[in-house]
Amino acid sequence: MSNRFLSAETVIESLRDNGYNNTAYALAELIDNSLQATASRVEVGFIEEQSSTRRNYSVSEISLWDNGIGMSPETLRIAMQFGGGTHRKDTKGMGKFGMGLPNSSISQCRRVEVWSWQNGSEPHYTYLDVDEMKNGQLEEVPLPVASPIPSTYEKAFFTKRPESGTLIIWSKLDRLSWKTGKSIYRHCEHLVGRMYRNFISDDNIKIESITYRKSGEDRLDVYERETFKANDPMYLKKNTSLPELPGSYKGEAFFEKMDEEVISVEYIDENGEPKRDDVTITTSIVKKSIADKILRSETVSLGSTKWGKHCSKNIGVSIVRANRELVLRDTFIPSDLRNYKGRFFGIEVSFPPTLDAVFGVTNNKQDAVKLIPYNMGTISEQAGFDTESEYKRDLLKNSDPLLEVFKITDAITKHIKEAERRLKEINVAGKAVKGEEPKSASESAASKATQGSVHRDIHGHKTKEAPPEKLEKKDVVDHLKSAGGMSDEEAEEKAERLILTGNRFLIEDVARDSEAFFDVSTSKGLTLVLFNTNHVFYKKLVSKLGPDELEVMQTTIAGFARVMNETTDDKRLKFLNAIRRDWGVVISEFLEDPSDDSMDDF
Repeated sequence: MSNRFLSAETVIESLRDNGYNNTAYALAELIDNSLQATASRVEVGFIEEQSSTRRNYSVSEISLWDNGIGMSPETLRIAMQFGGGTHRKDTKGMGKFGMGLPNSSISQCRRVEVWSWQNGSEPHYTYLDVDEMKNGQLEEVPLPVASPIPSTYEKAFFTKRPESGTLIIWSKLDRLSWKTGKSIYRHCEHLVGRMYRNFISDDNIKIESITYRKSGEDRLDVYERETFKANDPMYLKKNTSLPELPGSYKGEAFFEKMDEEVISVEYIDENGEPKRDDVTITTSIVKKSIADKILRSETVSLGSTKWGKHCSKNIGVSIVRANRELVLRDTFIPSDLRNYKGRFFGIEVSFPPTLDAVFGVTNNKQDAVKLIPYNMGTISEQAGFDTESEYKRDLLKNSDPLLEVFKITDAITKHIKEAERRLKEINVAGKAVKGEEPKSASESAASKATQGSVHRDIHGHKTKEAPPEKLEKKDVVDHLKSAGGMSDEEAEEKAERLILTGNRFLIEDVARDSEAFFDVSTSKGLTLVLFNTNHVFYKKLVSKLGPDELEVMQTTIAGFARVMNETTDDKRLKFLNAIRRDWGVVISEFLEDPSDDSMDDF
């Protein structure tokens, strides 16, 4: 019976569950190593083969090779250790944690093999195997030995092997997020292009994806080849994955820089000494001239164009460490802004590895867990303080680095508010350019009702059912068809507009055979308010109001709808519905002309 302090089987399985979100993030760790090794080319290969029982191809191995500086046998062995690596004291590069190669590899596969060579010398080889580690057969990283790259790989990957470089092979794949080379590339394309946009766009590195298919025992044929393009959420770079801009704007950047702020942040170095380093916050905004150009030739909003749809995948604050993105955090952007204009500005927060501890950078380099939006009132109360100022004074007294984080998150909030203000000067709705009003009175009323509802939510006036974080198009369409009696086409169009604007209310005029002068229905976050055009109140007043007065009237009725949404007692809700209907009847009696035929029965 073993009396080892740690169980190899338990430890290895725990290491395999190390928090990589998917295959793309695991591959990113290997690309980080290539960049650290000053590689100018990285090739990610997906080797497919047919199952013995099915004709479909699926990935059986993943390869990655680069033309970096390679590793000596000693460095190679250290790099394969958990917590090894030679960049732990590097304050500028992407390395440091020493977990990348082994951790990312075993998160996806049960065996990883590595060949590395320098200055034209013969490659040295070593490996890790999860099964051998678990059963005790492999207790330390095998000493790297001089070993040629298998001819199957050598012939497929290299017309001429680089003077120096590294080749990694993942096999016994049991945790892949996707199963074919094409699907892995498509899921990686957007993320990898965004993570490494600064390196790709500056031509520091070329990252390729090649899908191979096995042909016979020792041959790999190229099936598909793709090159990763830079995906810039700031839209300040040219020649990225953004669709080509129209006319004379071809090859230009879609956005322009709006602001840049450098903030000095204090940290404690490894010797316990206080030091300072800089965080740069950059903001960008869509160019008005390009937005106008697009909207002169498009019949839809800017968000519905191919450029707007590309932007919709890049909403949030891009948190960048050592020139490589860790995460795109959309929770900094208010939901109403995120669902509408949030796609048309960019915010980037960039910092060096010296500030990793301050911002809570994870060892898999997927997040900076302390760089999140904070509700100061809530966390002050949770910490046991009556006021925010008392809480901050306590943090200062205890030299808590969270104060440094607050400096950055407060600045982010400030920049978002300024971007929102600036966006009011730019048309993205698609109407003003053509000489029409960008908003109807109904949409303005819906917007005010949405903002008012957010305010009431924040101040504790909750609705009976918690609304979803964002509207889902299918749910909206179903609601508009069932409660609003709309056609498929009309419901689709209205749903797209709601998602674009971020409104949670839709106010419409419809002809109803009803005694009520308005109807209300709420489903999955959307409140539909329908004014009955057949009702005398509509005919004698609502239809004759100017835009400003109509907006006030509609906002008022939307307020009644909100009261109904906040009603948790079913009996009271039935009472409010009865009041709404009875009110409509009484209004009809009071307003109808006694000589009208409709009064003959009274």
